[in-house]
Amino acid sequence: MILVLMAVATTAIDVKLLDIQAVRSASYVRMAANQDVASVTLPALRGSILASNGAELALSELRSLVFADPTEITNASAEARRLGVVLGRPASTIRSQLTAKTTYVVLAAGLSAQTGQRVASLGLAGIGVQHQAVRFHPAGGLAAPIVGGVNSAGLGYSGLEYAYNGMLAGRQGRLIARVDPQGQPVPGGVLVNQPALNGSDLLTTINEPLQYQAEQALRAAVVRTHATSGVAMVMDRRTGALLAVADISSAHGGAAESPTAAAFTSVYEPGSVMKVVTVAGALAAGLIQPGTVLTIPPALPVAGTLIRDAEQHPTEQLSITGILAQSSNIGAAEIAGMLGPQRLYAEEAKFGFTRPTAVAFPGQSAGLVPTPSHFTGTTLATMAFGEAQADTPVQVLAAYNTIANGGVYVPPRLVTATIGPHGHEHLLPATPPHRVVPRWVASAMTPMFEQVVSSGTGPNASLAGYAVAGKTGTSNVVKPGGGYSASVTNSTFVGYYPAQHPSLTEIVVVNGSTLYGAQAAAPTFSKIARDAVLDLRVPSAGPQPPPENTAVPTIAGRVDTALLGL
Repeated sequence: MILVLMAVATTAIDVKLLDIQAVRSASYVRMAANQDVASVTLPALRGSILASNGAELALSELRSLVFADPTEITNASAEARRLGVVLGRPASTIRSQLTAKTTYVVLAAGLSAQTGQRVASLGLAGIGVQHQAVRFHPAGGLAAPIVGGVNSAGLGYSGLEYAYNGMLAGRQGRLIARVDPQGQPVPGGVLVNQPALNGSDLLTTINEPLQYQAEQALRAAVVRTHATSGVAMVMDRRTGALLAVADISSAHGGAAESPTAAAFTSVYEPGSVMKVVTVAGALAAGLIQPGTVLTIPPALPVAGTLIRDAEQHPTEQLSITGILAQSSNIGAAEIAGMLGPQRLYAEEAKFGFTRPTAVAFPGQSAGLVPTPSHFTGTTLATMAFGEAQADTPVQVLAAYNTIANGGVYVPPRLVTATIGPHGHEHLLPATPPHRVVPRWVASAMTPMFEQVVSSGTGPNASLAGYAVAGKTGTSNVVKPGGGYSASVTNSTFVGYYPAQHPSLTEIVVVNGSTLYGAQAAAPTFSKIARDAVLDLRVPSAGPQPPPENTAVPTIAGRVDTALLGL
């Protein structure tokens, strides 16, 4: 019986050996080989986001995390003493971590890469080092809504970090090498060494000092006016470069950077600043001339609704300059009636109000402009002065820059180039400009917009020693349940300077205050403009022109000089 059992056992062993040596030998060889091979991911440094002068708004650095597996620690006291010297921590504290009842404990994080290498070189059992790329913002929260954020996986989730994630992220590397039983590299044992490729840097148009000044001025305006939020932007008239893009929201009685870039992603009813489209379109179509005078009644009946101006007045005579300077809604509605729905919508499209701008910004809105087929009885009249539609601040800015640029639309830009990991700069192509209105129309409108500041609604936007051309705009905020608030407004001032030889175009929007554009937005426009001309050394082309009689109402054949402040 014993011999039979031995024979059976021998046969079983032989079968097992045959299975191991012949049938499954290849898989066991692979398993044995893998036991002395270690694979390490080599992190790539994410590219930096740079201001126009090369200053870093966001950058990445390699930082080290030191961890331990207490179950593999052979001499906790000795290892704690050696680690304490490198990490600058008490050995007793480290020893308590090394003896914890767990398989993973972080000993230190956020260390320099050099410190991490010193820990690794100790070769301590149960101690490991991970290298992580950490995102930093040297300028703090400057331009934060534009720069955007990076998640825990190192991927951009908002702003430029998201829009250009592929360029910024780079490519991780991989190192596969043989190691000894203690996990240490074996000399000459490298099997795969694929280096990491760092991401490209992103060169933006942001002027760092002006961005800071715009944010500070806008923050003060939001606090001063008890507003909910604000946007301020400064644009290079010739290139379309956005030199400053400030987004501020109210918070706990103060103000801070907005979580998103409302300049591109949020729409609002801009109010009377949209008269630029109405007047420019009618001039280009030959329906009015710069010297045309219109009769402005106290109210204009339109489809059962009365269109009124902000200030009550008797029937008066206003030139086109006066309609802009005094911001007459009735005058704008009369001009829109000459244009008609199709031509007004076509002008909106040419000025860029029916599509997103060329800035590659995530979540950018195309605006909300009704097509003629969706016009109601009052749409034509109310669109003439910036209601019945919603636009982004950057769209309004680009429209006024068109007038500043002699009637040619220059697409706004926020990123001009990428700089590869080896330092090579690659210029990004600019979207070509296009003509919107004839040069003479733009030239004729500049004196009109100057009178807005000289004798109209925008004196608070004036800039000592410089002529400013621009426009106020005020619209009532839409209530959550529908209808308009009777007191809460969105206020705008947008314009360019020096008026006759423009260098810069600027917009300030203050949302959710109880003030008009002349009160809420115009003073901040002036403050930012002052900083801009000083920072960029913009020469003056002459002071603000004096008031013109054509900019104020003529009542019963007499110019009302009271409105001139004379």
